[in-house]
Amino acid sequence: MTKQIGVISDIHSNYTAFKAAAEYMIGRGITEFFLLGDYVSDTTDAVETMQYMRELMGKYKVTAIRGNREDYLLGQRKVIRGESDEPLWIYNSACGNLLYTYELLTDEDLDFFESMPISFKYDCPGYPAIICCHGSPENSRELLLAKDGSAESWLKKVDTDYIVAAHTHIQTELEAEGKHYFNTGSTGIAIHAPGQAQCLILHGYDENEPEGPSWKAELLNIPYDVDYVIDALYEKGLMDKGKWFIANNVYVLKTGKDITVDFLKKAASLQEEATKEPVTWPYIEEEYFTEAAKIVGIPDYRERA
Repeated sequence: MTKQIGVISDIHSNYTAFKAAAEYMIGRGITEFFLLGDYVSDTTDAVETMQYMRELMGKYKVTAIRGNREDYLLGQRKVIRGESDEPLWIYNSACGNLLYTYELLTDEDLDFFESMPISFKYDCPGYPAIICCHGSPENSRELLLAKDGSAESWLKKVDTDYIVAAHTHIQTELEAEGKHYFNTGSTGIAIHAPGQAQCLILHGYDENEPEGPSWKAELLNIPYDVDYVIDALYEKGLMDKGKWFIANNVYVLKTGKDITVDFLKKAASLQEEATKEPVTWPYIEEEYFTEAAKIVGIPDYRERA
């Protein structure tokens, strides 16, 4: 082994988890990082996350791309500037979390996101090339999963033997026909790992190794103070602004179980059934989120116990 790269993604404003993951890697001697997007939203500490990200980039070799959350925020800036006819965000369970985050960020932050690509090809002499992306190489919102064949399909498309991705919040290691797919999981809101910051270290083996050049992934789950992160949702006002969506995030942070997609779809379908009219996101009434939460099994964390 002659090279190590730390890979962190899906921080979701969880500065506490981000710092724990980065400091663990730095303690292991890591001096190069890939940051794969979704830096902010969903928890409170967007400002601290952006500051720490810039500090990391000032001290180490860091390659950063944007994720779908950054794309959402850039899209809302276009709405505010009159450059898009997409809906304005409001404080409700559908998008209050995003609006809260948007109001914490500066134009400098958004320009920073806009400067990032959604994927890149890592080429280092002596090592196999890697395609790095948030969702897929072409779409920050696309999910690459082992269970449905989408990750394997993309391995067949790319001209490298390795893809490193994120977005799913599910740590994954997949080999197909001699090619490899690694997913970091989520540093900030991990699935199947409550109270853990998920990330990975890429261990590089160069052309001088007996088996030839390769990359191996060390999947990591780093403990952090999740109770602070949950408390901050109440103390810093995000629960009041994001309502049921943030109650859902508390459920994920506490249990590692994620039923977010089912929850949001159920709220929209309940309103559609009741009004007999198509739902225009994000204009979903709170009563339907309340009903949806009961149906899918999300406890009412809107008030602190």
